[in-house]
Amino acid sequence: MLVYLIIIVVAYLLGNISTSYIIGKKLAGVDIRTQGSGNAGSTNVLRTMGKKAGAMTFGGDVLKGLIAVGFARILAHYTNTDELTCAYVAVVFVVMGHNWPAFLGFKGGKGVATSLGAMLGINPVLALICLAVFIVIVAVTKYVSLGSVLGICMSPILMFFVHNPKGIVVTLFLSASVVYTHRANIKRLLNGTERKIGQKK
Repeated sequence: MLVYLIIIVVAYLLGNISTSYIIGKKLAGVDIRTQGSGNAGSTNVLRTMGKKAGAMTFGGDVLKGLIAVGFARILAHYTNTDELTCAYVAVVFVVMGHNWPAFLGFKGGKGVATSLGAMLGINPVLALICLAVFIVIVAVTKYVSLGSVLGICMSPILMFFVHNPKGIVVTLFLSASVVYTHRANIKRLLNGTERKIGQKK
C-alpha cells in the first residue's frame, strides 16, 4: 500500500509541474492562464507565444507523463509490486496533477499531452496510434480540440481489442477527463464557433 501511496504523491507532484506556466513566465513574463483562452496547455501557448514555445510546452507535458510511469515501473520492480498496476496508478495521478494542480489553484491544462506521455510509457504502439488519429483529424479539420478528444477516445477501444481490462478502465478515465476539460470546445464545435488552428480570431 505504501508503494501505491508514494506513486500517487510523486505522479501528482510531477503533474503539478506546469510547463506552459514556466515557459510563459520565463519567455514572456506572463501567466499563460491570463493569455488567450486562459488554458495552461500547449495549444494556448502555441497561439499566444508561437511555435517554439508551443513545441516546448507539448514536449514538457509529454515528458512528465512518461517520467511518472517510468518512476512507477522502477519502484514496482524494486519492491516486487505489480508493475502494470503501479504504472496505471501513475497515469491517473499525473494527469490529475496536470489538470488540477494544487500549486496553481487547481487551474491547469486539459491533459492531452500528459496523457500521451503516460500512455507511451504503458503501450507505445497504442499511444502512437492515438497520436496518428489526432494528427490526421487536425490535418483534415484544422480543429485541435476535435483531434484531441477523438485521439484520446480511441485508447479504450484499442485496449478492448488487446484484451486489457485495467487498461480499458484507465483509458476510459483519460477519455472522460479530456472530454470534461474540452467541454467548452465541444460546445463551440457544435455551434460552429470553435477556432481552427492558425485562426487568430
